[in-house]
Amino acid sequence: DSGATAGAGRAAGRGAGAWRLGGQVALMVTVVAMGCANNISKQIAAQPLKRYTYMLSLATAAANVPIYGAVLFALVKSGAVPRYQFEFVWRARRGLPCIVFFAIAAFGDTLGDVITILCTPYVSGPINSLTSNCTTIWIAALATCILGSRYSVSQCLGLVCVLVAVILGILPSFDSKGAGETNPFFAVVLSVDCIFYAVSFIIKEIVFRRYDRWAESTGQNEDGRGSGLHIFMMNTHLALFEFPLTLLVVPLNEAFGQTNGEGIVSYMGEAFTCVFGGTDASCGQDSHGGQFAGLCVAVYVVFNILWNVSILLSVKHTGALATFVALKAIFPVSTLLFAYVDWPLLGKSDVSWLVWVSAAIIMPCIIFYQWASEQQSVRAEQLPSQATCCWPLGQ
Repeated sequence: DSGATAGAGRAAGRGAGAWRLGGQVALMVTVVAMGCANNISKQIAAQPLKRYTYMLSLATAAANVPIYGAVLFALVKSGAVPRYQFEFVWRARRGLPCIVFFAIAAFGDTLGDVITILCTPYVSGPINSLTSNCTTIWIAALATCILGSRYSVSQCLGLVCVLVAVILGILPSFDSKGAGETNPFFAVVLSVDCIFYAVSFIIKEIVFRRYDRWAESTGQNEDGRGSGLHIFMMNTHLALFEFPLTLLVVPLNEAFGQTNGEGIVSYMGEAFTCVFGGTDASCGQDSHGGQFAGLCVAVYVVFNILWNVSILLSVKHTGALATFVALKAIFPVSTLLFAYVDWPLLGKSDVSWLVWVSAAIIMPCIIFYQWASEQQSVRAEQLPSQATCCWPLGQ
């Protein structure tokens, strides 16, 4: 009887493990699916909005505040988020309070989001997705300068491979001299724009590290919930800053030539008319499907929120590594969808063979870089002297 019981227990354990693995795979697939939906809905929305794509950023920033706020409120009421984390965020023990770091991180995300949205009408979907991979390169550069991180030769090779893939992908736009789906100027701007996301990432990493030190010094980890600063605590405060900051960066529309020489107030009035007008002429002569502008904005906001939530769930239940790989799979998968599906208002995208080459090599490069990063982390824990810059050179 005891043997049968033990066998049943092992079978149940295997079954639970299989269900857990299936759930993790489902979450990773959801991250990829929602990421593709986010990219595609953004490109579709750019067709009716055209020079009013800024409204996508404004709508998303406005929607994030009540959604993240409601989730955080529920988590605090249930006890999932300890109330003392508010003390860490708002009170300064040494130096600046962390709310200041949140404001800086939110500014980086806001600039990154708004500039990306403003460039969207001038680049194809695959290129828009491809250039986002430059964020990894900028993070590595900033982490070296600000956090003192050290990267091995293997890591550097992986990042160079990613850079080569991005360059290969945007090269065809220079041949067309902006006459095709992608304007080379805006493709380069998108690549450089990733530095703002990287700045935000580094600031968030600093906040997480500060919280760990604060929780240890104050004994807050002793309550058994010492798993770090809750991600919804951070995201809610970021959302509170991102909405007003999105309003403050409206002049970027003028800098990018979206206002056609008009004043900001006049431009914003036309932008709201475009979204809520409901007629084909609401968004101007260069618009395609202006009557669908409001619907396209709403669809994009929904997919953007679902994508961000799926990322948070994936990090929690599958880990940062699996989520990172899933995020990088969005580019090749969305490229296939852009090229072979006739999307409403958008149609099929013309994809150069160099973009296909880029899509084929980007994932192996990312996986190799991540593997090299794991090896560098192991060296840092076991033998810090070997976790030096450009290891193993100079050993």
